[in-house]
Amino acid sequence: MISDEQIASALHETDRSRPSYVERDAFDFRITDIRVLLGAVDLALEQRAGQHARIVVPLPSSGSPQYWLYAAPDNATGWVDQLLIWIDEEVGADGMGETRARDINGGESYVVAENYGWRRQDASEHERLLAAAGPDGWSGPVH
Repeated sequence: MISDEQIASALHETDRSRPSYVERDAFDFRITDIRVLLGAVDLALEQRAGQHARIVVPLPSSGSPQYWLYAAPDNATGWVDQLLIWIDEEVGADGMGETRARDINGGESYVVAENYGWRRQDASEHERLLAAAGPDGWSGPVH
């Protein structure tokens, strides 16, 4: 298993905006703050258009599903690369806009990871996507 410490290190080593194989300005967001928690990382995201959000991402030690993984990563860099791709896909699909539900914690606005992506504001759409993605997400269990 890839350790939480390896992932935290890979997150801090990235330029906070892209996997190593993606061109510098290819993503529509950047990570502006990384907080390492017990079993999770708390990331501050800024979209190119200026919208902001935070997200708490569970680390492998938590035992929580890693919905953004579409293939078993070989190392921490591979894990981070898949996370950044997932974040970019969500940001590009109005992930920081009004269609997404938000939790407020300590005065900061958080999007919430679900098995289908980031939680939708519309309750019926949320329920539809929960059922469609299944309990392990679109890619199923990836270890």
